[in-house]
Amino acid sequence: MPMLPTPPPMLLLAGTSEAGKSSAGEYLGALGARRIKIRTILVQLTTGREAYHEGTETREEFVYEEFIAKLIELSIASEAPLVVESFIDAALTVELKRAWPSPCDIIFITAPQALRIRRFSAARGMSTKQAQQIVRRKDDRKRVHEQLPTWRAVADHWIDNSADITSFRARLRGALEAIQTPPGGIPS
Repeated sequence: MPMLPTPPPMLLLAGTSEAGKSSAGEYLGALGARRIKIRTILVQLTTGREAYHEGTETREEFVYEEFIAKLIELSIASEAPLVVESFIDAALTVELKRAWPSPCDIIFITAPQALRIRRFSAARGMSTKQAQQIVRRKDDRKRVHEQLPTWRAVADHWIDNSADITSFRARLRGALEAIQTPPGGIPS
């Protein structure tokens, strides 16, 4: 039986609603990482009876191993590091990191709620009140506040995105370089 190639290193993006996960994915993609939205994988697993998971309808009997196998299958197409966004299930994220055969780090991105609301309002051209309702609903649906202690315990990189874009990008670049550097070695 032929050996499958080792999948590339990977960063898993999670965070509070409207904190900058998509911006992080875009930037890491510009640095050469291969960006995959978690929804892309979950939609490929959608068949049979429906059950809600990570914002997508999936089979009731959906198991983490199926997700991991599908991600490995998708990852073999390129040697570039992977960036998978946007996780809302801490348990899936931890299991994926544990099972991934290459370096894998979890990044949690957050910012104060008032700042997230102000940025979202400005970006969408809506009132602060409308933006506040949307951001709060998203946080509630994703059980963000309920899972914060777990995310704090498992995240390899906790990024507060309340500073300037240069600082935010420097932290992201550092995380990408960290998964590409062998222990005690130089970046690949």
